[in-house]
Amino acid sequence: MISEVLIYIAAISAFIGAIGLFRFKDCYTRIHAATMISVGGVMLALIVLAIETVGTVYSVKAILIVIFFALTNPVSSHAIVNCAHRMGIEPKNLTRDDLGHNKLKGEV
Repeated sequence: MISEVLIYIAAISAFIGAIGLFRFKDCYTRIHAATMISVGGVMLALIVLAIETVGTVYSVKAILIVIFFALTNPVSSHAIVNCAHRMGIEPKNLTRDDLGHNKLKGEV
């Protein structure tokens, strides 16, 4: 029962993230949708796999993959956004810039 609910949540999360990849305008917001797919979709599905195959080598492998995703996903997302920022890619619809590099809308 719990596995079915978790797999539905994973599927819905991946679907919403996929919609976000098409709807968001720039790489800064799209990376959020991609992260939602990998964390909410893939990691939750792997946790379901680990629950369903408790006591086998598959559950150990699934948990190791979840740990790998948890360690590498934030690093890779940050590296992509940092690279885009250094290349000078401007965010769309910027209303607040904490770094002070870009002019805000309506500013001269």
